[in-house]
This record gives sequence, C-alpha cells and structure tokens, in this order.
Amino acid sequence: MIFFSIGLPSCFAELCDALTLRLAEHCLGSVALGAFNSFEDVATAAIRSDAAHLVAASRQPVVRLQSEIVGAGRPFLVALGDVRSALSDLLQRPNYDIPAATREIASSCAAMLTLTKAPGALVLPGIHGKEPAQLAAAIADHFGFAVAAGDLAAIAASVGDLAAGVEQETAWIDRLSDHEQAIIDGALQPYVSYFAGGELEPIVWEPDLFFANDEHFPAIGPIDITGLGRILVFGPYINLTPGPWSATVVIGFSAETAGVGFVVEVYAGAQLATARVQPTGEQVIESTLQFTIEDSVDQPVEIRIVSERAAFDGRL
Repeated sequence: MIFFSIGLPSCFAELCDALTLRLAEHCLGSVALGAFNSFEDVATAAIRSDAAHLVAASRQPVVRLQSEIVGAGRPFLVALGDVRSALSDLLQRPNYDIPAATREIASSCAAMLTLTKAPGALVLPGIHGKEPAQLAAAIADHFGFAVAAGDLAAIAASVGDLAAGVEQETAWIDRLSDHEQAIIDGALQPYVSYFAGGELEPIVWEPDLFFANDEHFPAIGPIDITGLGRILVFGPYINLTPGPWSATVVIGFSAETAGVGFVVEVYAGAQLATARVQPTGEQVIESTLQFTIEDSVDQPVEIRIVSERAAFDGRL
C-alpha cells in the first residue's frame, strides 16, 4: 500500500509526513518513507523497497502523477499549510535564494491547486489546526488507521521537534526590496488568493526566474545576442495545472536586433506552442502563445527565446 502525503515544501508538510509514517508503522509494521514526484519515482520505489508499505512524500508531483493519485480513488493528504511560511522555510536551507525558492513553491502550489479539490483529499491544517495530536487523529481517521487514544498521544509526542519548527513569522517579507517582493508576489500571490477562497489571478514570472545563456545566470539586465543563433533565455521550469493556458511574453529589443528573427517557444517535455517575432528596430514586442497542459505531462513548463541566426550586435 502507498500512502501519499503531498504538500508545499515546508516544516508543516514534513510534520504530516512523519505523523503518517508513525501511524502506518504502528498499524502495519514494515513501512518506508520516500520522496516521490513522478510516476517513475513511485514505480522504482515499489520495485526496490523491502518494505511492505510506502509513505510517499511528494512536494512537486508532476501532472501525470497527480492524475494517477486522483484516479486511484484512495485517500491522500494535502499538507497545504501557509504559502509564505513555506517560502520562509526554504530560504533557510542551503543554496536557496528568492528566485530558487519561489520557483519551487510555485511548482508545488500548482499541484495543490488541483489536489485540494480532488475527492479523497484531506486538506491540512483546515479545521484540525497544527497541533500534532489533532493532526494525528485526523490523519489516522482519513487513512482508516485504528489507533487508541493513548497511542495517538505517544505518536504526536514523538514528532515534537518537527512541530516546534512549524510556526514561522512572515514579517520578513515586508523587509524585502520592492523588486524581491515583485518576484514573490507575481508567482505566488495568485495562489495565496485562490487558497483563501478567491479566483486564480494572472501569474507573473519576473525575468529573475529565467536563465540567460547559462543556467547559472538569471535573465536580468541586457542580454547580448552576439554570436551564433541559440537559446538566449529559458526557464522558469515551474509546473502549471492541467488545462488551457495563455502566456504573454514581453521582450524588449535594441536597435541592433532589427532584421533578426526570434522564436518564442513553450515546452513541457515537448513543444506546446511557438511564435516568431522579428523586430524592426528598438521596440518592445508582446507575443501571446496559447497552449494546453495535458494530464499526461510529466515535465515543468519552460519558455525559450531563440535567435534564428548569427548576430553581430544587439541586446534583449
């Protein structure tokens, strides 16, 4: 049996993972915990694991895995928690800056958007709060684990260290620069509003979330197009929910780019949409691409800007 614990990458989700593992071990004995974000991850673990049961901790499940989870008709957890607290948790880990943490949380939010509405989902904390004892009782009931009250209390006490890290203050966001807040708000605020009961507003991916020429450099500031035709800008490698989408890509061109053709592409494992633009001088061009994320998609979304031929000068 596989028990899915899906959530934003956060201390709260780790708490829910641990409670699910302890409860499953108490009732079933041999249980292993692993990180699974694709159908292939699950299949590989099922083949290689010596445990009779698995707790699948998933933070950025691809669309295909989401479809399989919902289609199975079995209960699963969605540890939603708080989006900005999750961002704070990630930023305290090594190798995470504002763009990297924003990409990861945005990809996770896209999965939560679908899964929180699915039959079989227990969305936490919800009415259950964040206390381990209440969470343990809710998780046990959802998965059908028969656990005595005394054992529930002991299991809740065993994850006390994880519970202590759940409550994070988010006032630090107000101390960020306007530009840093724009990166976060554009990619994440639409999800925050949606989870609070609103509509999903347009998502904005700032240039900082993309890469220029080399994946170690963000696509900010002028981007030199001098050289052979190539991919100039790519990224942000963020998941989107299944369904139709419209992406508007805004590109500024210097006067020297006149006459050079550029292709704008949307990829998610395969090309989903493409458009061609050719500036006539210094100008800003908006290119809108329509595409659909199918249930079979197993890759995050990438937008590319490609120069068609060699250029001797010019900047984006």
